[in-house]
Amino acid sequence: SSGINAEWPLRPGEQALADYAHNLIWLKSSYLKVPETPVIAFGGSYGGMLAAWFRLKYPSMVDGAIAASAPLWMFPGMMKDCTSPYQVITGVFRNQGNDCNTKVSASWKKINSLAISGQGRKKLQVLFKTCKPFQTVSDVSKLLSWLDSMYFDMAMVNYPYPTSFLADLPAWPVSRFCGAAAKQSDTLTAIAAGSQIYFNYTGTSKCLDLDSDPDGGLGMTAWDVQACLQMILPICSDPAKDMFPKEPFDLKSYVQYCENQWKSVAQPYWLKYTFGGIYGFNFKSASQIFFSDGNLDPWSAGGVQQVDGEVCGYDCPKFLIKDGAHHLDLRGSNENDPSSVIEARYTEIEAISRWISPLARQRKVDF
Repeated sequence: SSGINAEWPLRPGEQALADYAHNLIWLKSSYLKVPETPVIAFGGSYGGMLAAWFRLKYPSMVDGAIAASAPLWMFPGMMKDCTSPYQVITGVFRNQGNDCNTKVSASWKKINSLAISGQGRKKLQVLFKTCKPFQTVSDVSKLLSWLDSMYFDMAMVNYPYPTSFLADLPAWPVSRFCGAAAKQSDTLTAIAAGSQIYFNYTGTSKCLDLDSDPDGGLGMTAWDVQACLQMILPICSDPAKDMFPKEPFDLKSYVQYCENQWKSVAQPYWLKYTFGGIYGFNFKSASQIFFSDGNLDPWSAGGVQQVDGEVCGYDCPKFLIKDGAHHLDLRGSNENDPSSVIEARYTEIEAISRWISPLARQRKVDF
């Protein structure tokens, strides 16, 4: 692995915010020449975090922010239980019935048992239609990792209509996975059949390439660098609480990985302290930020919650979207949208109308 280039910002979160501020000043003053036009920041996922932070750090630049599916409370020490994201995923699969989550839970041990012998590894290759044979037990770990990512991503993009966000998927892909799995009596045959929904829904894939990016080319290498610098989000699994094998999270080991992989010095608490105080939850100085999460989205486990009926200093609505996946409210409208996301969008519009009203904007910004 190579070290981080000297030109890479050591605090990319703050650098991104500063870049947005610089570009916004240029856009309003020099390009569009509309210095007093109200501005609202929008973002989903990491972009949602940036939108909220932008309103916190540069409140004179934007009149409000829509922060969708932004896991702002997922930094070290903030989640009560690091298994929470996997518990959300487990619940999504459990709610499909047909013992879907139970089959997933039982599959890990069966895969590991087959991985021990050459004959077992051959069976796994045939079942899951992998492009390459499993020569060693270590090779099978790629399959385990891919399945873990598939379940996470499938819950995250469990949209009510076909999408190509992470992969070409049908509407309600978790339901389709569990439906395909329910037709098989054997556990591994069921999981293999369900996995076809994720990697070969279109029928154009000849085999499962475990060396490809399971997240659809979202630039996970660049994200790994950024995570190592500032965005360490502790996530773990425990079969006593979810449908995944035991995978603890150890911050010290993760930091060591970052130093070895990227020759970087991790700052796991910096963004938490910068925008939320010593415990990360203090948004009392914030105003006019709309926080939304979908109850099907594993990242909702780290979403901002109301504290004593409030989220921030002033006018920070929180909306939990029933049957909503990852930042569904920021996607284009669709005839299959659940009523909850339609309500969320109307509520966001109402908030924006409040924020950009003349009464709310009793200030002048001189660009």
